[in-house]
Amino acid sequence: MPVNDEAMPKVNPNVAQSREDGGDEEDFEQLLESYLADTSHIEVGKLTPARVISVSKEYVLVDVGDKAEGIVPIQEFTDYSGNVTVKEGDTVEVVIRGRDQETGQVLVSREQARRQATWQKVAEAKEKNYPVHGYVTKVIQGKGLLVDIGVPAFMPASQIDLRPVENLNSFVGQEVDAYVLSVDKTRGRITISRRKVLEEEAAKQRAEILASLEEGATITGKVKSHSEFGVFVDLGGLDALVPREELAWEKRVDPTETLRLGYNYKFKVIKVDRERERVTLSRRQLKPDPWAKIEDDYPLELVVRGKVVGITPNTAFVQLDSGIEGRIRRENLSWALTVRRPSDILKVDDEVKAVVIGYDKERRLLELSLKQVTEDPWKDVEKRYPVGSRVKVKVTDVVPYGAFVQLDEATKGLIHVSDMSYDKNFRDPKKLVKPGDEVEAVVLQIEHERRRINLGIKQLEEDPFEVFVNNHPEGSVVTGKVKSITQFGAFIELAPKVDGLLHVSQWDKERVDNLDNVVKVGDEVTAKVLKVDHNERRISLSRKQYLIDQERKEIEQYSSDEGPVDATIRLGDLLKGLKLK
Repeated sequence: MPVNDEAMPKVNPNVAQSREDGGDEEDFEQLLESYLADTSHIEVGKLTPARVISVSKEYVLVDVGDKAEGIVPIQEFTDYSGNVTVKEGDTVEVVIRGRDQETGQVLVSREQARRQATWQKVAEAKEKNYPVHGYVTKVIQGKGLLVDIGVPAFMPASQIDLRPVENLNSFVGQEVDAYVLSVDKTRGRITISRRKVLEEEAAKQRAEILASLEEGATITGKVKSHSEFGVFVDLGGLDALVPREELAWEKRVDPTETLRLGYNYKFKVIKVDRERERVTLSRRQLKPDPWAKIEDDYPLELVVRGKVVGITPNTAFVQLDSGIEGRIRRENLSWALTVRRPSDILKVDDEVKAVVIGYDKERRLLELSLKQVTEDPWKDVEKRYPVGSRVKVKVTDVVPYGAFVQLDEATKGLIHVSDMSYDKNFRDPKKLVKPGDEVEAVVLQIEHERRRINLGIKQLEEDPFEVFVNNHPEGSVVTGKVKSITQFGAFIELAPKVDGLLHVSQWDKERVDNLDNVVKVGDEVTAKVLKVDHNERRISLSRKQYLIDQERKEIEQYSSDEGPVDATIRLGDLLKGLKLK
């Protein structure tokens, strides 16, 4: 930088004073040589402390000791904003650059001193881990910032802030504090991190907030973000979570509407984990729990009104009040059997009236009944469907053990397979009825617990078994056709839906081991009714007894017609004359 002769002093004031006092040229030269001799010990390049003698617009005059004075351009004592940072009497560090050849004036540099000192301070800052102060001068190819900390330093983009910075240019001209990450004096490279300073400040702030929080306290925070499991709240440097279930006493709330982004709300602190730096808040606990006295506010059998807020295949959910929700299960929807699911009669936003029938305290739900608002049609079921009466029913379902039928909208019944036919071999209800059929049946029994009526079809007519045995009691002679043959005997069809069993031992007076050899299906057989079992609905037959009886009758009749006979001879003749199978 060129030197202004008017502003810059030429020699030591002592030398100048000698010239003013009338000393000749020879005296001046002697004085100059003496001055130079006195300052010959000053080492060029050495970092030296100096006292500021004076400050002008262009230069700063400093005393480097032992009668030596030096000048420094004022620019080396200005900050980023152009303000002079030194005043008369201050002590600063400078580097001796040499002497002016004409004047012998000591030339010093504040900038070189600052650079040397800065490198030392930077190395110390890295070693002792404390931040340095700097001024952002420019953006480097979008990869980071160049920061003047006394010497140029590089701040990578990832180390600028806690979050990615989109506009690096916004930092140019700002003063920043940063930690030194690495120092390479040989290559003249320094890497610094503002992010580390921010993380340290944030950690300190979080620690202060955590230390001040107490469970049960009420605090204010700003909603920061929403998630599936809750809402995050900024407590001024520490994020806290409001779990979804702690948003409100109501079950079905929209977090984005309940706690709006960017708004401040009051919360109750319900948990503080200082070790993990986690805070859990509650919005709903600022209000009394409506379930604390639920049984007093909503006693059993109370009729309530509410709005349907949700429907599933089996349940309708009803909002009654703030924080009070109830459910109507499928079985409590309607007395009508045609109502099988909530959607059959309800939709979301419907206003409904229901009766409180129970409490699910674990799930915080009232058990409600929609059907109990009206009178139970089963109260007078005996009057409407007395036992023994005939009714028209509609078949709704056919199962292996019978058929379910509907008597009216609220009354169902069952026709058991055993009450479908008097035929004890009847086993398949589908052979008699199918869903949708309308049939006539007799009311047999009313089951109040199961809310079901048992009905029968076969009871519409007289029991053919009882009719037959009434007309053919034990000892009667009957005739029928062989229906089937088994190893132990033959089943004889005596009348429609009435069979009798003729055991193999009752076929003939002579032993018969296999009926297949003496009779076939469709043959007509006459036999005697030996026994009737009403409970088992079984008729036991005997052809053998019938033959014996017939033989006795033949003998008795012959004896009465011809008088006494030789029983031995006559019996053989008689047997020869009988056409027996």
